[in-house]
Amino acid sequence: MNALPTVGPPEILASLGVSFRLREHPDVTSPVEVCAALGVPLERTVKTLAFVTPEDLLLLAVLPGHARLRYGALARAAGIRRSDLSPADAGRLARAGMQPGGVCPVSADRAAVVVFDETVGGLGRVHCGSGSGSGSGRRDSGIEIEAAELMAAVPGAATASIGSLPADGPA
Repeated sequence: MNALPTVGPPEILASLGVSFRLREHPDVTSPVEVCAALGVPLERTVKTLAFVTPEDLLLLAVLPGHARLRYGALARAAGIRRSDLSPADAGRLARAGMQPGGVCPVSADRAAVVVFDETVGGLGRVHCGSGSGSGSGRRDSGIEIEAAELMAAVPGAATASIGSLPADGPA
């Protein structure tokens, strides 16, 4: 069995010299509960949805907290078929040092494929999952960071139109 990474997103961001703030909140996974605990609107959050490819690569889709994922667009951006998108289960996330409700686009899994929605960079200061804190896969904290700096901290990430906002109509 693979050991969990000992370096999580906060440590990676700190090593890059990125300015961020780690904010603790109750151990909740619902976006609405997290927003209430932090006192921030859903529109000021970035969610990361985790998938696994047939090759067992972790695929992370990053979009505004209130957006809906366009699965076909994500598959095209990642260069895979839509039918090859499978949600990452808790075991696969654990191998990357994360757990459901604590997924972050900044990952110790350097093979992970990360796709940011094209609107993320313009969101300003946002809150996202902290992924893992010293390999603990924490769900009880989040990272407050400038969206553009978050994106810059993920080398090789793709940017594409993978989300639809509520005003855009059905996903």
